[in-house]
Amino acid sequence: LHGLFLATIPIAYGGLISVGIAYTLQVVAQRYAHPAHAAIILSLEAVFAALGGWLMLGETLSARGLLGCSLMLAGMLFSQLRTYIFKKK
Repeated sequence: LHGLFLATIPIAYGGLISVGIAYTLQVVAQRYAHPAHAAIILSLEAVFAALGGWLMLGETLSARGLLGCSLMLAGMLFSQLRTYIFKKK
């Protein structure tokens, strides 16, 4: 119980700042984004989390995790480039 008391500030930060404010800003920003763009950006949340973990915490991904992130990124690029290419023709 003493450990929980000592962790009050980090828990409050994680709950209020990281979750509360971040998701509020996300919802507000989605109003102004094209629906397809917002969906693609939100579907890349796992890729951004893996990249952030690597940059800030020095975490590493397994080959399976890297493959998954690569497939998600490739799918996002394909969906954007496909609409761009077909609009040009």
